[in-house]
Amino acid sequence: MYSADYFSHDAEYQRRRALGNPGWETAGALAEYLALLEQVFDAPCFPKEGKLLELGCGAGDLSLWAAERGYEACGVDISPTAIHWAVEKAGQRGVSADFQTGDVLDLSRYASDWFDIVLDGRCFHCIVGEDRMQFLREAFRVLRPGGVFHVETMCGDPGCEEYRRQFDEESRSLIRNGRAYRHLGLADGIEREIATAGFTVISRWIIPRRNDRELDLLVMDATKG
Repeated sequence: MYSADYFSHDAEYQRRRALGNPGWETAGALAEYLALLEQVFDAPCFPKEGKLLELGCGAGDLSLWAAERGYEACGVDISPTAIHWAVEKAGQRGVSADFQTGDVLDLSRYASDWFDIVLDGRCFHCIVGEDRMQFLREAFRVLRPGGVFHVETMCGDPGCEEYRRQFDEESRSLIRNGRAYRHLGLADGIEREIATAGFTVISRWIIPRRNDRELDLLVMDATKG
């Protein structure tokens, strides 16, 4: 089983900020991401107010988007660089949101049954091996009964030659320098993981990749109880 170096994301946030990105995504990709989120949050199943926790919040764009719409937004990320960036953005935009450096596998700072929405900030595909179930258990614990867990995660088989060389079929992970850095589960397998953690899946669709360098994106909503 390959281990992961989650903290290496901090150096990547430093690099992307130096490049002038607004966060992990380019400006164009972020605009697409937020447009999808707008569509998702318009669904009848989504609470229109309340407390929201973003797992893997990065530079805070999704949490700030939610806070500007009236949600009590919190975000957690393992990267101090990303959290500093998110706090800075909140101040610049005059938005109230709580950003904390922390491990998404240990949400003990948050009470059980506390959040109306738990949002996977495209973090779940960065979680590998047995850590994946721990991620889901913590998300389940902090979500209130009847709340919504929203997941957006890479899935499917790699398309380009580079990713095919890195792909380990047994673990369904991309491996670089002996460490797993992305999990590319199949859609049915990911749904089973989420159901095993106690969630009830209420919607699921796949956004197909546009080229071989991209991966399919599984979009899924689930409830607790």
